[in-house]
Amino acid sequence: MTKFCLINLYGPMAGYGGIAVGEMRSSWSRPSRSAVLGMVAAALGIRRDDEEAQNKLQAGYGFSVMVLQPGIMIQDFHTIQSVHSSSLKKMNHVMTRRDEMNLGDSETILSRREYLCDHVSVACVWIRDAESAQFSLEEIAAAFRNPVFCLYLGRKSCPPALPVHARVLQADSLKSALVQHIEGFDLLNGFTVPDRVSLFFEEGIDPGFDDPVMVMKRRDNILSRSRWQFSDRNEYYARISVSEV
Repeated sequence: MTKFCLINLYGPMAGYGGIAVGEMRSSWSRPSRSAVLGMVAAALGIRRDDEEAQNKLQAGYGFSVMVLQPGIMIQDFHTIQSVHSSSLKKMNHVMTRRDEMNLGDSETILSRREYLCDHVSVACVWIRDAESAQFSLEEIAAAFRNPVFCLYLGRKSCPPALPVHARVLQADSLKSALVQHIEGFDLLNGFTVPDRVSLFFEEGIDPGFDDPVMVMKRRDNILSRSRWQFSDRNEYYARISVSEV
């Protein structure tokens, strides 16, 4: 039997960012490992510049997400006034936004950002390395009830619309824990969990089924929060029936 901490994720908008290149800021179609562990860190009060604690989160906990409602993707445009890179090179270090704009030679940068709308999912974490896991799953669930820092769904402009209702369950497989969690699921008024859902998980855990899976690369392993660096990992995907346990 394994303990799992289940976390409900819903918001009118979310931004689970992929690799940011140029003016495009894309979003994944589901929560990322780094986003969920970032929420865990925020709830516990672990700061981004605390590299040791962040690394222990990365090493200590496994991650999975079950998508109950995929939602739709929208895109908007942002403009920001900035200073040409040649002007920034004139200063060794720009301390504030005001310092930057006082350099003159400003220009307008246009960027596009994707947002995932009306997405419903359940994230799941478990202890995969007891030495690195500084907090029990019960402590993590309790922290979500009274978080130290604000929680948000990938971007600061996207807070959860409802409490995450984190709780700890014990089960013999990942699927069994998730199905137990969503029994009588009442996250949204009138929301019905579909029979077949998408499950994304990583190696090292018993998924609880023998369905064919697809393996893909996803760059959301945390290398450094302070430097915003991530690495690839294998993520397994399957469509499963939640009525067959």
